[in-house]
Amino acid sequence: VFKGDFVPHLVAVDTDDSMQKVAEQIAVHSVGRRVPHKPSASGYQIQIGESLVPLQWLLSKAIGETGLKPLQWVTVDWARPAGEHL
Repeated sequence: VFKGDFVPHLVAVDTDDSMQKVAEQIAVHSVGRRVPHKPSASGYQIQIGESLVPLQWLLSKAIGETGLKPLQWVTVDWARPAGEHL
């Protein structure tokens, strides 16, 4: 689900996809539709459970490292610009 969107989407991804591609596949269904574009964002971040996952990881690595299960939700959000904190 994209943070701020009320509609979750089932998105087909491959275990060989990078987490960047997974984030983009999720974002395409929300950004510009129910979530406004955020020009100041430096891309996306993806969260599985309580952990932010590096975008360069392959989905297969994220599954192994986080225990991600089939059909488990992940959260995509705008990446924060360098130096910006929660």
